[in-house]
Amino acid sequence: MKSNPYHNKAAFFDGQIDAAWAADAYGPEERRKLERLRGELAPLAGKSILEPGCGTGRMTEVLSQWVGPSGAVTALDISPKMIARAKQRLAGRENISLARAALEDIAFRSACFDVVLHHQVFPHYHNPARVLDITARVVKPGGAVILCHFINSARMNDIHRKAGSAVAHDLMPKESELRRLFSAAGLTVKFVADDDNGFFLSAHRPI
Repeated sequence: MKSNPYHNKAAFFDGQIDAAWAADAYGPEERRKLERLRGELAPLAGKSILEPGCGTGRMTEVLSQWVGPSGAVTALDISPKMIARAKQRLAGRENISLARAALEDIAFRSACFDVVLHHQVFPHYHNPARVLDITARVVKPGGAVILCHFINSARMNDIHRKAGSAVAHDLMPKESELRRLFSAAGLTVKFVADDDNGFFLSAHRPI
């Protein structure tokens, strides 16, 4: 039987569904950081977005509003309890599709998304190079690929190291390594910001 590299992480995140970072409504500081994302992706009405690692659906709900009824959001998570909570939060939103799965497990059609958003998830991937290869295949030519976190990489890595659990070694790579990984996948990095406003990488698939 094929082993599941995310088994322990899924169990860890099952235990996080009521944590503030996963469950609470976005506060003023987080909403301000969301505007950077919206500004980078605008216009979004009618677009299709893939969101791996959606958690309880906080960002998914926002994306659903941004793309509107003519758009679509496909959201995934490895945690059964996170997905169950997301289904409760997002009930009735017809432009959202949810699945309990890792990005690597789903055979999406090539070039089927306008945007692939890796929000607060990239350090947790078992094989980042493979994830970016998949990302580059499923995003449309000219489409956007975003990595974003509400905290910067130094704070993020410190939190994960101190977790002493399944995520203790889930660290954000240095910018030079990220650029190498994106280039190897055929994605062009536009900019990387890693500061008091969090971590933000904007890239695209060349036309």
